[in-house]
Amino acid sequence: MKQIFKQLQTVGISSLFCCGVAHSAFAAPVLPDAVRSQLSGTVVWHDASGGATTRSRDETVIKDFTEETGVKAKADFNSDMTKFFATMDNGGKVPWSLVEFPTKGDFLKARDAGYLEKLDPSIVDTSKLRPGSYDEYGVDVLRYGIVFTYNTKKFTAENAPTSIRDLYDTKRYPGKRCLFKYPQFGAVIESALLADGVSPEKLYPLNLDQAFKKLDSIKSDIVWWSNGDDAVRLLSSGECSMGVAWSGRVYGAVVKDKTPLAIKWQDSLYAEAVYAVPKNAPNAKAGQAMIAHYITDIEGQKALVQSIPYTTDIKALDENSYGPALIPWIVAGENQKVAIHEDAEYYSKNITELVDRFNRWISLK
Repeated sequence: MKQIFKQLQTVGISSLFCCGVAHSAFAAPVLPDAVRSQLSGTVVWHDASGGATTRSRDETVIKDFTEETGVKAKADFNSDMTKFFATMDNGGKVPWSLVEFPTKGDFLKARDAGYLEKLDPSIVDTSKLRPGSYDEYGVDVLRYGIVFTYNTKKFTAENAPTSIRDLYDTKRYPGKRCLFKYPQFGAVIESALLADGVSPEKLYPLNLDQAFKKLDSIKSDIVWWSNGDDAVRLLSSGECSMGVAWSGRVYGAVVKDKTPLAIKWQDSLYAEAVYAVPKNAPNAKAGQAMIAHYITDIEGQKALVQSIPYTTDIKALDENSYGPALIPWIVAGENQKVAIHEDAEYYSKNITELVDRFNRWISLK
């Protein structure tokens, strides 16, 4: 039976359609035989995305990985890295074979603390990636927009907002603002500084005194969200007239559910998640292989981006690999030129103090 399964994988005789894109139910193997023969068991992986992103991966690249290798993959959703760092800081044994860091700042913090294994070059072929998108401990994945989003029923085309700075103009653009209840990968601090006149090239290091003073001006108008699905729900329902959300979540709402939302890349942010293997991980070899498969499964990557437009810097793919309908939603080209890259180095060194101050600020009436 196992031999029949292997043959079906190789010829790819069955197919399914993921989000309008033909995708093989038995994708051709992409890992070398020598790697596949070493794999077994289960990969429990730290999933920092959840929601639509995880569903999209399950239906594409993770499905391909499990079908090719026979290794089971089980997501353990954690909305931020608190559990990971608490476990590692206290010398505990992590349950994860693979960790998704939602930002590169989190990854750098973990790397510099000695909490990660080096990528195994006999398994992970980083030559398939563009320079600057990996190091010996992790691979940048899922480049995403942290984008200004507004409800198109709240504003006509003539008076629609044009930039993330407009979050702070409550007279011209009334209504509640939906923001992420965490200072990193939510553009909360950055948007305040931009609205207060700071130029993009002078954003970092963040001037927190200036930022919180500006945030005070809209504090009573903020509705806080803690996961991407909630952000889209609040904006789509009109409970918030505008806010910040992750680009892939807005894409799904607009394209699949026809919700009345629009995004503006001007002065929005973008960042990357990172895949890495934690120190002393269980089934570390399968965790390494899951990263290797992710960057080698070209057809799976195309299907993934059609489902949720988060790209990875794979040499064989560029913005034109996914079709013209995806270009407005991908961090590339003109979108990338007018958006701002979140400073991972800054956050890796300052996130603990920033979160503490942010939480204290939220608690103040």
